[in-house]
Amino acid sequence: MHWTTHILTGATLGYLIDRPVQAALAGVGSHMLLDVMPHYDPDSELGYVIDALLGVLTLTYIAGSGTIRGIDTRHAILWGAICGALPDTELLVNLVEDMGPEQYVFPSHDGTLPHMQTGLAASTVSQAAMIAVLMAIARHKLRLEKLRQG
Repeated sequence: MHWTTHILTGATLGYLIDRPVQAALAGVGSHMLLDVMPHYDPDSELGYVIDALLGVLTLTYIAGSGTIRGIDTRHAILWGAICGALPDTELLVNLVEDMGPEQYVFPSHDGTLPHMQTGLAASTVSQAAMIAVLMAIARHKLRLEKLRQG
């Protein structure tokens, strides 16, 4: 699963949950669930590098956005995003040092949980659809909160 997808999913769950500890746990839990969904992992290191850069930009935006801080005073969005992304940092190590599955810690990386593959098109569509649904739910929550505030 793409790192950026893990970040966006964790961030959105963090917003929906609105509690930092639970958002962090949801981020890690969502990482496991997303990894067992059939998805496409890039064949080359370039794909991982591009996704890592997009992920860093996304995390930077989440951490630095005044708008996000304004609606997320508890930082649950940030904690969800960080903890959704955290397990894949061990995969980034593989870019500079060859690691075998036995060296990974996270269950969907070491083979404990199945890591199912599919084609690029199916993976892109399923990830985009899942993020769109989560964002629509978050947008609905934001609208309800604005209505309550008057």
